[in-house]
Amino acid sequence: MKLDNFLKESARDIISLGSPIFFILALARISITDNYSYLAKVALAGFLFLSLVYFFKANIRIGFGIIIVVFLSLYYNDLMFTIFASIIYILAIVSLFYLKEDKKRIIRGIIFGAVAMGISWFVVEKLF
Repeated sequence: MKLDNFLKESARDIISLGSPIFFILALARISITDNYSYLAKVALAGFLFLSLVYFFKANIRIGFGIIIVVFLSLYYNDLMFTIFASIIYILAIVSLFYLKEDKKRIIRGIIFGAVAMGISWFVVEKLF
């Protein structure tokens, strides 16, 4: 019983790393570097992702999570950080399945996050 509670709490904690609040913290971190091109990419990806989630049901945390993992990994350009962030993201996916989140919403969250990233990268690269 205690192990089950521990696993559920741990799963919730890992998933929270893809929360909108954490996404805003990541935006704030990027904004203090004065790298406006990168800030625009991440902000636009978040906006596009939220637009997709508004019209289609998807897991918001896993979508924000992929945006954060990919963009921050590219920003820091550090293999150890990328490995660490990727492991946490995989654990977040596993946690959602463990908590019995709807599989379609998880998959849509991943896809919508990836699509939003791709569009924002392309658009901002063309503008800057």
